[in-house]
Amino acid sequence: MGSEDTIYVAVGGVEESELTLLWVLHNLKPRKVCILHVHQPSKMISSMYGVDGNLAEIIFDQQQIRGLEEVGKDMMNRILDEYLLFCSQAGVSAIRLHIQMDDVAKGIVELIRRHNIKKLVMGAAADEHFSEGMWLMSEKAQYVNENAPFSCQIWFICREHLVHTRFETGQSSNAPSPSGSSYLTSSTEAAGIFGSTVSEEREESECEIELYDVLHSGGEGSSNDQLFDRLEQALKEAESSNQKAFEESDRRVKAEMNATRAMRQAKMLERLYNECKRENETALAKQNESLENIKRLREEELSVSREQNSILESQVANSERRMKQLEDELSSALEQLQVSLKERDELQIELENSHKVIEELLRKQAEETSSTHMDQFNLDQLSVSEIHDATLDQLEICQKEKDELQLELENTRRINKELLRKQSEDTSNSHLQQPFIEFSLSEIEEATEDFDQLYKIAEGARGSVYYKCALRHTEVVIKVLGRNSFQDSNEFLREVDDLIKLRHPNLVNLIGACPEKRALVYEYVPNGSLEDHLNSRNDMPPLSWQSRMHIATQLCSTLMFLHAGKLVHGNLKPGNILLDDNFGCKLSDFGSCRAFSLVENSSNMTESSNPNPYLDPDFRNSRRVSHSLDLYPFGIVVLQLLSGRSTQGIAESAQSELLNGGNLSSFLDSSAGNWPHQVAQLTHLAIRCCDISRSRRPDLASDVLKVLETMKPSVASIAYAPESNEDSEPPSYFLCPILQAVMSDPHVAADGYTYEATALQDWLADHDTSPMTNLRLPNLNLIPNFPLRSAIQQWQENR
Repeated sequence: MGSEDTIYVAVGGVEESELTLLWVLHNLKPRKVCILHVHQPSKMISSMYGVDGNLAEIIFDQQQIRGLEEVGKDMMNRILDEYLLFCSQAGVSAIRLHIQMDDVAKGIVELIRRHNIKKLVMGAAADEHFSEGMWLMSEKAQYVNENAPFSCQIWFICREHLVHTRFETGQSSNAPSPSGSSYLTSSTEAAGIFGSTVSEEREESECEIELYDVLHSGGEGSSNDQLFDRLEQALKEAESSNQKAFEESDRRVKAEMNATRAMRQAKMLERLYNECKRENETALAKQNESLENIKRLREEELSVSREQNSILESQVANSERRMKQLEDELSSALEQLQVSLKERDELQIELENSHKVIEELLRKQAEETSSTHMDQFNLDQLSVSEIHDATLDQLEICQKEKDELQLELENTRRINKELLRKQSEDTSNSHLQQPFIEFSLSEIEEATEDFDQLYKIAEGARGSVYYKCALRHTEVVIKVLGRNSFQDSNEFLREVDDLIKLRHPNLVNLIGACPEKRALVYEYVPNGSLEDHLNSRNDMPPLSWQSRMHIATQLCSTLMFLHAGKLVHGNLKPGNILLDDNFGCKLSDFGSCRAFSLVENSSNMTESSNPNPYLDPDFRNSRRVSHSLDLYPFGIVVLQLLSGRSTQGIAESAQSELLNGGNLSSFLDSSAGNWPHQVAQLTHLAIRCCDISRSRRPDLASDVLKVLETMKPSVASIAYAPESNEDSEPPSYFLCPILQAVMSDPHVAADGYTYEATALQDWLADHDTSPMTNLRLPNLNLIPNFPLRSAIQQWQENR
């Protein structure tokens, strides 16, 4: 059965069949080819059999007949092998199929029927040159076109031009022929070979006709011997001629095939060379373009680096010049101070000498008064009075000079103090202050690849979207606010200004913002949220009770810090409590506009809408914003840390467990480990935080933090693992920024930094600004950093 993918090519003469096969490979581009051939036995042998069987047995020996047949078959096999080799070199799979019949056209039709051939290509006119509009010239082509099954589609080719196409339904069409292949032999050479082939066929035909006439010209009286002699002679001549013709044809076929093969290989090599040349040129052009781009980028980077280096050098030079000027002024002030002090000492000595002189004069006056008369006494009294008046005048002058020197000394001290303060400000500004970064929209879009969904990590309230990316070689989280987040850009800028001032170890650090996009850029906290850990997302292991109490302690301290600054978080929930690598909490989604946003949301809330389980019921009813607004969700979060349950009915469940004998074993999360006995007291405080009446809720500092502090040794051991090396340096966060020593009583100031309490109090006695940022502090309140103090104590014990 014929395959739909196989193209059958009928071949006969070498040169014309090669052109037909080349047309198939060039135009149809088949995956598989079958070389089809009809082998004709010698016409002379057929005529011998046709005269008389007995005569053929007399004239020809069977061995001679078989020899002629073998010669013909060898030539056929050799030609077919050449076609197969030709297809193999072209990279096409090929097989061969042949049949032996006297009529070539009938043989082709028979092969089509036997093998159910669907696609056939054959010659249209082997003895004609191609011309436009020509019809099927050969009788073979016409017979096949008329008698082949209609299921076979046939292409008729002449000199590598498509002459006629017969489709599967039997319809025919004359098609314009594509141009011939560029790697064939020239038309003149092909015509010469074709002419010689036709001439040989005509000579062979004439010879056979002549022999046939001789065989049938003899009458009945002709002798068999004479006829036998003539036939034997003719047979010898024919055999000799056939041998010579076969050798000549064999040499010609080999020469033509070698020439065609050489030209085909040359054209193929030329084509491969051109393709390789084009590929190399293209690759070289791309490489040159890439090198130019790299060179241009490096030149731009170098230019930017040079500009930045120039700016930095200018700033360094200005700073050095300013420092030198301040040092000179300080040195001059110190010298003036030394001179003033020296003059003051000299005046002090002079004043003491004056007092001695006055005392001596008064003593002498008393002695003279006791040994003289009254008149003389009056005279001496006048003399002593004059002396006393002169001495008092001199003392007044000395006192005046002393006052002037004292005033000058105070001025000198004030100038010196002002110089020291300015120097401290310059040092703080150049080394300690962390500047706020304003990112451009193009920089944000480049980092997120135009806010691609691959960078999106979460969606927040009021249409805000969170993206994780890298900005300036730092992993950050970008919060793009929704259209309903703020009414105008002024509110956004005020919110950013408020967030910049809030700095605390347990608040997510605001790195910068993009006003064009209304986007906030925060530090990236790698360990997920408390909600992720409580719900065991991404196969997270359960938190130990020590880690949970550590989180509750830090959360309580952070809320105390916000409340001390007259701020309310307003959206406290596990999803906004992020955890770092040491399970320290980082509170996010805070700001001064949060409470007002809650008021607006609660005013739009209907009875059918799902209430926020972390929203204070008292606030939902009264719309009043106070610090108690954070106590209710804090109690819910603590109960979730204790039980690992969802928010639904969690306060009622805890209250029921406490009333039933105080056994909390069924309420507490057993996966956290063995809970300490203080957990009952903490549970009771958490339930009080969830009281509907805010007046009955506990105080964070005096009630809740006090209970959490009783559990601090275990919390500290989890929060900060001790160093294995006893002589290791303390962590940088254990050092006071002012004293640069390990703190013993750490306190958090309004700037969010932690200091030694005594050092910070000494600083605040003369300043109202932050030692770290040099910005004015919103308040002078100090909050104890109990988790850090516990960690420092644990570290000191393990040394």
